[in-house]
Amino acid sequence: MLIRLLTATVFLAIMALLILQRFSMPPEFPVIDASTGETFSRGEIITTDDDYLALTIGENNIYLAENTVLELDRIYEDELVVTLTKGRLLVSAQGDTPFVIETNHTDHLVHKGTASFINYDWLETIHVIPLDGSVQTTIRGTNEFLLTPTPISIHETAPVTYEPLEVSLDAGASAPFYTWTGVLTENAPTE
Repeated sequence: MLIRLLTATVFLAIMALLILQRFSMPPEFPVIDASTGETFSRGEIITTDDDYLALTIGENNIYLAENTVLELDRIYEDELVVTLTKGRLLVSAQGDTPFVIETNHTDHLVHKGTASFINYDWLETIHVIPLDGSVQTTIRGTNEFLLTPTPISIHETAPVTYEPLEVSLDAGASAPFYTWTGVLTENAPTE
């Protein structure tokens, strides 16, 4: 009888702790479509087809190009993480919470800056393009940290490799996207 009572007490204590953990999560940032006002929740996968999409997440702006897939992983006020599965995005992280973009084998932290990320999923390659400030890149598995003030290309198959990247935002098919985001102006430098 005592063993059953002890087992039930331990079970109830564990359940109470799990419930308390669930309801004591930090507040979430609102994720809002800048043009329609539609809201998104943590865990949602946002996909663009032939159009662009501008989102606000707290004090941050994130712009998705066409054919982009983004998952809202952790959008708490003390932790902001999204996963870029494929496509192109630009993030302007102006809030106090660092903004982390995850890919297959890398994490990219942007804080008080602007950067673009392109995930060529079929090539298993990521382009990291800091525009204002630097990006802190972590290569998972090796725990190698890179402070990236200039564009780099990361090949995400084992072993993960990276190399400098020459970028011109106003050339090619991506120029309309960067113009739409407001990054390209007549006085903006191109890299």
